Amino acid sequence: MINKTGQTAKNIISEHANKWGVAKGIIVSYLITMPIFLIFAYVLTFTDFPQKYIPLFVIITTLISIALAGWVSTKNVRSRGWLNGGIVGFIYMLVLFILSSITFETFAINKHVVSMFVIGILTGSIGGILGINFKKDSRIKVKKKNF
Repeated sequence: MINKTGQTAKNIISEHANKWGVAKGIIVSYLITMPIFLIFAYVLTFTDFPQKYIPLFVIITTLISIALAGWVSTKNVRSRGWLNGGIVGFIYMLVLFILSSITFETFAINKHVVSMFVIGILTGSIGGILGINFKKDSRIKVKKKNF
């Protein structure tokens, strides 16, 4: 796909995506997710936690991890935080899909999988947007003049 300026999608991504930031974001996301899941598994082992809340807990943990990873991925970029965050969300969900498919021995793509990918990409994009907009060094400081 080529846009009005003649750039392909691959050129836009390679020009505006920070590869190290995306990698760092993915690492951070799993460093957040794994300990929380391990603690939750421990709690589930020794308590009578209602099973109907397990999927909700997993989704909330995943979304928080992706949003924070999107935020982290924009540390060294000045614009297009949504792109970096979206890439982080996509890769996070891809890794999760591959691992769960290997675990459950099924690589089925259904509407649940597609919706989780979309939610992951959107959450990462929101995290990236917030990361760009709340940088301390990117805020414009206005000096007040005494009249």
